[in-house]
Amino acid sequence: MASCNVQTFSGITLEHFACLIQRAQSSGINIFGYSGTASRSGITIAWDYDPAGQRLTVQCTDKPGFLGCGVITSQIRDLINNCTTS
Repeated sequence: MASCNVQTFSGITLEHFACLIQRAQSSGINIFGYSGTASRSGITIAWDYDPAGQRLTVQCTDKPGFLGCGVITSQIRDLINNCTTS
């Protein structure tokens, strides 16, 4: 199992989190609830959202060996930035 570093994001409102869920689901990744895991194409992502503290942690817990953590963490960061700046 190849995991990447945990990413923590602050200032994530309920609206931001709803945007993230919608974008993930439109990509075929079913996310339900404030915490859990989801897998697609050999990549497993774990998340934990604290709505009161407006804090989201995300970690890739499994990935194919040929795919680097830098690519995955960058895509997660871009997704979150797209939902928090729009």
